[in-house]
Amino acid sequence: MRRHLLFLFAISCLGQLACRGSRSSMCPEGMSLDDTHSRPAQFVWCRDRDSKRAQYIEFQPGGKDKRQMCDFRDGRAEGRFVAWFPNGKVWLSGQFAAGRPQGRWSQWDKSGSMAAEGEYRDGRFVAGAPVASSALCDKLHPP
Repeated sequence: MRRHLLFLFAISCLGQLACRGSRSSMCPEGMSLDDTHSRPAQFVWCRDRDSKRAQYIEFQPGGKDKRQMCDFRDGRAEGRFVAWFPNGKVWLSGQFAAGRPQGRWSQWDKSGSMAAEGEYRDGRFVAGAPVASSALCDKLHPP
């Protein structure tokens, strides 16, 4: 009986570690899952220890595959943005700086072919196609 209980305890602990590992693997290294402000299978917020950096990850319906992801620093979109089609191929990608689109932004079609590119400076569209207008990050505010 004692061996049986010990075995069940060991299996329980390993199961908890496996679950914890898979949840934290959603977040980049140095960040942890913000359970309070996340809705697993819909979206998650990850943040670093001092809450200066955050990352938002939204999932496709069904909750397995990513729909979009963006990075934040000091409460504003800062860094990369990526959005995916339900088939897993990239739809949009670009960068934010100080909460505004910056640099080259790209858009692909569902087959993976380049559909459009646009250039942004200080949040203003300057050339190509205005693809960054489809991004959600500049409208989000980390909790």
